[in-house]
Amino acid sequence: MRVGAVIAAAGTPGGFRAYDKLKNTDRNVMLRRMIYTFRRAGVEDVAVVTGYRAKETEKSLAKLGAVFLRCADYENVQMLDLAVKGFQYLKNCGKFFFCPADVPLFTENTLKLMLLQDAQVVIPVCDGRKGHPVLINAGLTDGIAGYQGNRGLKGAIDASGAEICFLSVDDEGVLVRARSEDNFEKLAATEKKTAIHPKVKLQIMRNEAFFGPGMMVLLKQIDMLGNVREACEKAGMSYSKGWSLIRTAEQELGCPVVERSPGGKSGGIAQVSDTGHILMEKYERLEREVAEFTEKKFREIF
Repeated sequence: MRVGAVIAAAGTPGGFRAYDKLKNTDRNVMLRRMIYTFRRAGVEDVAVVTGYRAKETEKSLAKLGAVFLRCADYENVQMLDLAVKGFQYLKNCGKFFFCPADVPLFTENTLKLMLLQDAQVVIPVCDGRKGHPVLINAGLTDGIAGYQGNRGLKGAIDASGAEICFLSVDDEGVLVRARSEDNFEKLAATEKKTAIHPKVKLQIMRNEAFFGPGMMVLLKQIDMLGNVREACEKAGMSYSKGWSLIRTAEQELGCPVVERSPGGKSGGIAQVSDTGHILMEKYERLEREVAEFTEKKFREIF
């Protein structure tokens, strides 16, 4: 089952703006940490819902393969709205994590334990307190989106009648928020400092590199949206950069990766070709197996 993750970084009260009050913490470094943690746990698709300081955030994270969902009306929405926006976008996933951007210190092991649970909703619990991220089955999306109460995501989950697993974990990071009263900066720099780990950027090439993480996320968005311009926006790259990636891949392969018909300001209709889909599937498999091999060798050597 494909797994996604939604990070709410739009600036609703108590969320992304909490970093404004911290003196020595870069909010985008924390977001990067969250994305890497999700990736190492096997999450294929990460959607970051942006709003407050959106351009800065999207530029900083543009090369990480995440999707950006801009919430223009972020001043007037609730956390539940951001969750639903992400869930509806990640329609190809069977389940997804949801986490506010101000809870970035959870561990990879916690995510892996959550994924092993056979329940529609999994909530981590540390020292008797419920935390984040929450893991939700995609089948609950419509019910959560239709929730009319005033208790946010918790209320929507309770109203769904879903089976909930409260998973006990030894991970204070599921509770700690980006605020001084939680001793956040000290924990992030010491006790909850990210462990050293390997990171391999995988590219496929012939005469030059033509397929890598950037191309992968671009094709995913074209597959979902049917439009190159919109796909580039979601992938955090310029329209010209997106077309440059596509043309380079097609030149090196000698066949179309994206089939398109021209048309006006929107850039026309586009769809990933059969060759493109096969390449995406094989690249994901190769990337996954390379990551597993690299982790194994890293542990042996280090």
